[in-house]
Amino acid sequence: MIDAFKLTDLIRVSTELLQDSEFDLESYIAAEIARAFGIAEEQAFCVGTGTNQPTGIFTATGGTVGVTAASSTAVTADEMLSLVYALKSPYRKNAKFLMNDATVSLLRKLKDNNGAYMWQPSVQSGEPDRLLGFELHTSPYVPTAAAGALTVAFGDFKNYWIGDRAGRTVQRLNELYATNGQIGFVATERVDGKVILPEGIQLLKMKAG
Repeated sequence: MIDAFKLTDLIRVSTELLQDSEFDLESYIAAEIARAFGIAEEQAFCVGTGTNQPTGIFTATGGTVGVTAASSTAVTADEMLSLVYALKSPYRKNAKFLMNDATVSLLRKLKDNNGAYMWQPSVQSGEPDRLLGFELHTSPYVPTAAAGALTVAFGDFKNYWIGDRAGRTVQRLNELYATNGQIGFVATERVDGKVILPEGIQLLKMKAG
């Protein structure tokens, strides 16, 4: 079931700054709130605990562990191939990889049995890099290679559902901080996310310590 967890942020700005600003400060504040909320959402969608926040993909209740690496700090080409085929064929049509940049740096050195690099950097603007022919995306909030960590996800991420309730609102508080010569801007959002079909997203888990 998709719930709704509340995310809020408060910014206070002096009335003088608002009056003297040479650009649209309110629009800038709204954009910064959106950026901060986007960061918080991305982190929760990756590693959120599910308690007062969304449930992340890289958690015990996220995707399905399809492959456990033989090492706690390295990944082999064979393990990446096994991860691809741990995902059932109907999901592979729309499948993508998701990992941290630190894991990407490990994978860029991997070669297949013919000595060719598995990594396929994009040569076209706007197109993602590819690994084993599948799109590869990164997030700084995906765990890095460490003992027992879930470090790579491969699957059809349509199986991760995100529920936005009524969108994001920004309210201007003219009176609450007036005695301090300030105006407040409070932003609120209600959102949840979780893997609905775990078999549709396979995870690579590093060897325990």
